[in-house]
Amino acid sequence: MRHPLDFIENIQQKPEPTRKLIATALVIFFILIIIGIWITTFSLPESSQQETPSAQPSPFTLLWNFTKESFK
Repeated sequence: MRHPLDFIENIQQKPEPTRKLIATALVIFFILIIIGIWITTFSLPESSQQETPSAQPSPFTLLWNFTKESFK
């Protein structure tokens, strides 16, 4: 197996448009992986279940109230 630095040095020897294409492809690849992980871990409530309002205030409400209290 080749050393990772050899691979990077090989890419550095390529013309600039090729390097930009490789960089763009890698960025898109990693973004798609992150979005895929995010979608698979994101749980949506089932449509058959009715949402019940929680007794606790939302985190944004708590943050907003804390901020207002700090500046009094």
